[in-house]
Amino acid sequence: MGRQVTREQTIYMRDDSDMVQQNELPDSAHMPLITGLVPVLPVMDVERSVAFYALLGFAVGNRVPHEGRMHWAWLYGPEVADWRRGPNLMLSRSAQGIDTGAQKVLFYLYATNLVALRKKLVEAGKSPGAISYPDYLPMGELEIRDPDGYCVMLAQSTVDTP
Repeated sequence: MGRQVTREQTIYMRDDSDMVQQNELPDSAHMPLITGLVPVLPVMDVERSVAFYALLGFAVGNRVPHEGRMHWAWLYGPEVADWRRGPNLMLSRSAQGIDTGAQKVLFYLYATNLVALRKKLVEAGKSPGAISYPDYLPMGELEIRDPDGYCVMLAQSTVDTP
């Protein structure tokens, strides 16, 4: 006999006539409430930011519009076996100016080889900080600013980190 479906386990979509059943939600008793987090950064120039984040291993997975100057881009880590479990980031062109001094968000990214990544950034003309080795991250971390002034922390990944 099939499993009973409650109203709470059903997604509804509105069509022209009435509410119609779309599909069944999975049993949430054994699933996390949230399965991912994708920050959306307002930026002045999406192409410039895409180029910066490409140095950190990101690639464009989707963009709007599909041709011409981008207004929005979704970035992901193409080297990760499952893109849904890897790093994801959205960039959206800001209609207002970006105040680089007011950026209160920082991002922590974990690198497979922090020393090599720092060298790559320097060779690309960027200015990453020196690698420091704080007690909470003895394998090392560094700070770099993206083109809009967001603080991007790069840390060496270990078995205890993402």
